[in-house]
Amino acid sequence: MWIVTLLALCTVLCCAQGHKQEECLNLHITPPMIKDMMETSELIQKHLPRDNAPFHRILVKLKKCSKKLNIPDFKRILEIYDEHVFQKLWKNSTHQQPKLFMDSVARLKDMMEICETKGKQTPSHCARENLKTIEDKLKTLQPNGLCKAQSEFRSVLVWISYAMDKRRTHEIH
Repeated sequence: MWIVTLLALCTVLCCAQGHKQEECLNLHITPPMIKDMMETSELIQKHLPRDNAPFHRILVKLKKCSKKLNIPDFKRILEIYDEHVFQKLWKNSTHQQPKLFMDSVARLKDMMEICETKGKQTPSHCARENLKTIEDKLKTLQPNGLCKAQSEFRSVLVWISYAMDKRRTHEIH
């Protein structure tokens, strides 16, 4: 009997932590911010070289567990993208859109860091298995591959919007 009670209590505590992180995301990140990032990303994409391999996805392994991703996963994805894609792609850019986009990514990373403290602070099992592979792949990308990775970043924004609040996701995309 004690074991069942203990398991039920653990389940309630885990759910409450996830809910606190969701509330934190909703408090700090607005749907218009995510939508604006998606639109800016699409505008930037129009000025980049065309994708020669549209069916070859970089984030395919993470897509399988996109609904299970937590705040530490998103924080790590943002760090990986910032370091291995955005910094390389736009390090010498003088255009306004990439700068605005990078500012938004930095704000998003800051918000993830704040919300990470509200619950589980370890990566999900699914992401833990796949993030290292994706990071290794992004490290070795050539310029055209960086453009492809930038175009796939929209998926990350959709996953974040889903994590924010499953009821509000339809407002963003």
